[in-house]
Amino acid sequence: MLLYTWKDVERCLLLNKDKLGKDILDIEVYFSEVIIYINNMENKQAVQETLYKIFENKYIQSENKILLDIGTNSYLSIFFETSETGEKSSQIFPLFKNVLYNKSAYEEEMVNQSLPGSPVIAFHSYKGGVGRTLSLLAFLKAWSSLTDNKDSSKLLIVDSDIEAPGLTWLTATGEENPFSYLDLLEVIQGTDDVNMIVELVADKISQMSFKIETDVRVIEHIVLPTYRYVEQLLDMYSSPESIANSYNKKFILGEVLSKLGSKLNAAAVLVDLRAGISEFSAPLLFDPRVKKYLVTSTSFQSIKGTELLLREMNKGLPLKESTILPEIFLTMIPDGMDTTDIISSLIAIYDNNQAENDEYLTDNLVTELPFASELVHLESLKQIMNNLESRDFYKKIYSLVKSNYIYKEDDKDFGVLNDRDEIIKKINNLAYKQINAEGNVAFNILMTSPINNLIKKFKSNIPSTVIMGAKGSGKTFLYRELLRNVYWESFIENMEGIHVNENHHIINIVPILASNNATGFNDLLQLAIEKYNKNTDSDMSNSVWLDNRNEIKTSVRQQYDSLEWKQIWENLIIRSLGLKCDDLSQLDKYLETINRKVVLMFDGLEEIFINTLTSKNEKNAILGLCQELVNELRVKYKNIGCIVFLRKDLARDSIEVNFEQFSTLYNSVELKWSRIEALRLVVWLVSQAVPGYYNEQVKVEEAPQIVIEKNLTRLWGDKLGKATSNEAYSSRWILAALSDFNGQLQARDIIRFLQYATSDIGKTIYEDRYIMPAEIKRAVPNCSNKKIDEVKQEIAALKPIFDKLEHAPEEKKTLPFYNDTFGLTAVEEKLMKQEGYLKVDNDKYYLPEIIRHALKFRYEKGARPKVLSLLLK
Repeated sequence: MLLYTWKDVERCLLLNKDKLGKDILDIEVYFSEVIIYINNMENKQAVQETLYKIFENKYIQSENKILLDIGTNSYLSIFFETSETGEKSSQIFPLFKNVLYNKSAYEEEMVNQSLPGSPVIAFHSYKGGVGRTLSLLAFLKAWSSLTDNKDSSKLLIVDSDIEAPGLTWLTATGEENPFSYLDLLEVIQGTDDVNMIVELVADKISQMSFKIETDVRVIEHIVLPTYRYVEQLLDMYSSPESIANSYNKKFILGEVLSKLGSKLNAAAVLVDLRAGISEFSAPLLFDPRVKKYLVTSTSFQSIKGTELLLREMNKGLPLKESTILPEIFLTMIPDGMDTTDIISSLIAIYDNNQAENDEYLTDNLVTELPFASELVHLESLKQIMNNLESRDFYKKIYSLVKSNYIYKEDDKDFGVLNDRDEIIKKINNLAYKQINAEGNVAFNILMTSPINNLIKKFKSNIPSTVIMGAKGSGKTFLYRELLRNVYWESFIENMEGIHVNENHHIINIVPILASNNATGFNDLLQLAIEKYNKNTDSDMSNSVWLDNRNEIKTSVRQQYDSLEWKQIWENLIIRSLGLKCDDLSQLDKYLETINRKVVLMFDGLEEIFINTLTSKNEKNAILGLCQELVNELRVKYKNIGCIVFLRKDLARDSIEVNFEQFSTLYNSVELKWSRIEALRLVVWLVSQAVPGYYNEQVKVEEAPQIVIEKNLTRLWGDKLGKATSNEAYSSRWILAALSDFNGQLQARDIIRFLQYATSDIGKTIYEDRYIMPAEIKRAVPNCSNKKIDEVKQEIAALKPIFDKLEHAPEEKKTLPFYNDTFGLTAVEEKLMKQEGYLKVDNDKYYLPEIIRHALKFRYEKGARPKVLSLLLK
């Protein structure tokens, strides 16, 4: 450090406080000298050695002086004195110049305290012109609209921007104000009695009001302008800094504003702070009981300045549920700009002491406010309020205010949870039975988009199609429900809520192959076979689906091309159906004569063909069935259809030419779960487990997002904590935890999550939900562990990759990592990306949450927002 003046020397000593040791009791630095107080002159030499460690060659021990880096003979003399008073206590003042040299910005006991009256909410920015005051006004408008039918709608607005008092001018009436913020500071300077201050000034402040018009009524708020007359502004006597430095008044400003709010019946106090690193703003910025919103644009200077502010404000601020954490409004975002890296850099500052189980606490700290040119040049309060309406800028703040501050009486209690234990057990029981599609509980299947498309596509003609989906996407579940209906027409009618009349049904659903899991619904298989035999006068074997598995396994040992495999499949069908037909043409004609049709069902192919990545014969088997045979059935035969349930990675491995064309052909019926459908599935499952839970007028599958979210809030709360907390939104957090980088969620993972989240009925913490945050957070690692085990079994090529990552040294298991960290080959990378388990962004490698937990990877500072962005994009 270059030392030009005594102040540089003082700063250098303060920055090295940890090195000073117990021998030095206090240091005073003046224009030409430094006085060092020590406990005993015998320790003088040890102190001199400490000074040399700090200043090196700039400290001349023999002459006891510190050389300055300006002029030819500039220095500060050092004098040593003993002190009997002991070490001077190091107080924490809410000022930048004091916080800078302390490890913590806060007195520990204050972090857990609350203000004595109304909450105080402060808006600050490092730079001016980034929308700080506009954000406050949008907050004010949102509050007014959300409380326009309540008594607690009034706010106290304080313009504390002493150098640029914008709110003062916007709310000016033309008459001289009876009181001002500078008046308040001068009154506070004269006394430390908070109650007396409030009694003295409350009546005067109550006279200054302005009105906000909502759709329902006009709401009157109170404003405290910066100044009363210009001379007061230009000839300032008292300031927030001078008050904070006064005896017994370090945090008095926040307390006075809070109690003033209560006295004036204001639900909250909004404060517009001076921009920049200003001691005018510091007493509220460093009061841990005050809620802060830091407003920044995406510009480099604004972001770097905001990071600087956050570093100081987060010193010693524990990252926990009860802490009032500073939040960020990211404004003036250009269209199409990816803000993930900016958000990551800001969130990294909160991560200093972050434990992994508290990672969700930083998920909700940045609110992005899109740029709106209409909001740049505004001249009046009325114009601002009008122009905010319907802007995304305003909608985002409206949503924040609604979620974090407005308490809805009708959401307060939905039943005092007297039946919580019973409901949790019912959900757990259903999820447990359905997890592998083995349950035999009869209930209507959820009408998702792929199923709806399947019905539309084949409502008037017999289906011949391939239904793809990842493992756990619900293929076997759908297979089972088709069997339960016995007839294709019954399936359509049940799904559409039409009365089922089997007397008119002629399209039998016939199992040719089934998954190993089918043993759990063997009675449904037998029923389908029995009905088919009865309707066609056939003698199909009750174990046909099992016999066929063994036959195909035998055929796999030989080598065939795709056309030969097509013939193998055709022969298999003819033998299975138990009719005296030599080929499909004869079968089709016979079915025509008896006025019957069949839909042949194939599932469990991945359990037979386990080497499609490397085996040409297995590839040909899939091609022969899914391309050659399915195409022929669709084109040539009116009475024979088929539904092949195929895991997507098998299709990708096997169809090496024109896979994208094949995928596009069957894309509309591919079992994929969008985020809203995944959430809808949760509501539907709970409604099946708990009759009466869902009592909306619209069916679950047709319910808009707002209805789904309302019912999910009853299930697991709006946030992973109380509704007004900093915690992540429950649904968003759960979706991110269960998704892969292909944007896919699997039905099995969703059901399994419900199973694990309800397996242990924990303590009731919140009365507004059934599943508590602790149970949600415990469920995710369990889902992750199970997911890894399944993927290793199902996609053999991924097993060695996961093993490599799982057994890597702990110090390497950090996200993001780089291409040489684990020695992944190009083929391994491609496979991981293809399956949605790896994402490379700017040469940095990321893993999704669904496998990160099981592999025990940690985040480096600020990396989590990037992963969430990639998962939820």
